[in-house]
Amino acid sequence: MPEKEKPSLAEVIPKRKIKPKKSKPKAPQEDKTLLHLLRFLIVTVIIVVFALLIVIWGNYAEGWQNYFVDSVNRAVPFPAASVGWGNWITIGDYNKNTKAMRQFLESKEAASGGGNFDFSTPDGLKRLAIIKKNVLNQLIDAKITEIVAKREGITISDRELADTSGKILARDGKQAENVNQLASLYGWTPEDFQDRVVKNLLYQQKLEDKIRADGELDRPAKQKLAQLEEKIKAGGNFSDLAKAYSDVPSKQYGGLLPAFSRDNAPQVLAEAAFRLAVGQISDPIEDSDGWHVIKVENKFTAGGKENVQVSHILIEKKTLKQWLAEQKQAFKVTVFLKPYRWMAEMGKLYFKDDSLNQLDDYLNRKYVNEKNQETDFLMNTSNTK
Repeated sequence: MPEKEKPSLAEVIPKRKIKPKKSKPKAPQEDKTLLHLLRFLIVTVIIVVFALLIVIWGNYAEGWQNYFVDSVNRAVPFPAASVGWGNWITIGDYNKNTKAMRQFLESKEAASGGGNFDFSTPDGLKRLAIIKKNVLNQLIDAKITEIVAKREGITISDRELADTSGKILARDGKQAENVNQLASLYGWTPEDFQDRVVKNLLYQQKLEDKIRADGELDRPAKQKLAQLEEKIKAGGNFSDLAKAYSDVPSKQYGGLLPAFSRDNAPQVLAEAAFRLAVGQISDPIEDSDGWHVIKVENKFTAGGKENVQVSHILIEKKTLKQWLAEQKQAFKVTVFLKPYRWMAEMGKLYFKDDSLNQLDDYLNRKYVNEKNQETDFLMNTSNTK
């Protein structure tokens, strides 16, 4: 008989049923901790959302400006305006520049003892509103300048920006003093100055050099000058031509200027005025303002000095500011803050409140009149009768 096979060990030892381990129930204290944490997170989110809603309301409906709102605006880039799509001007930048300008004017007020920049009075609050509007206008202008410059292929490296800023702050060998003044007058660090002032100046300078080299600024004036020269060669009346072509206020008097001696002669005209005979007309004289053409009307001696009287035509070159004003009309600017509206045809920010627009216009005219009185204009046209 065949030998019986021995049973295997697995067959001898019966299989045990392995009972699954029962998971330990969580301690009641652990459940409470998770619940508290969840509640805390929910409450925190509600508070943050509620705070953001309050700040949004304060920014866009009420125009609040206080420590809490300013702190949130520094952390969250709420838009004050947009230039095109994606080119934002933040409320944080708007508030920071406003604060800097206010600090500067109040420092000036404290030094002069005047009453123009006391912002605690009703009139002062209106002036502050105008200052804030001008700040936003400047930020929009700076953004457009940067966009146009980049479109023209202009770039500014961080190194170039830092070097230029450093040279400005180190002028006259007084870097420490200049940095301290920057902080005391504006509340700015050198980095603030670099980002908020120097960058825009560099873009403007490079853009002007580029478009001037391309002939963009001079072309309209050269065309106008060519037309004037043709009229002069054809024997046109100089007084009538001045009224039609000149770009300065003396045009209303046919270009006639007060008589002057060599001591007080406008520098750009002096050589031609005393060299030409009475009745002669100069060739165009170019300077940074444009092209001057003069006709000698009279020569006489007074007080032992030779005097000359001329009629004058100035055809102005287009400035970068004028060129940019034309460019601005092509941009879609959206302003989100309640007090303002953007006038695309003017390329300028205005108040919705017309009484503030009227005050702004009055202060601008007053400022210009004061400067006219302070400055000895090249042509002294304000004294012409």
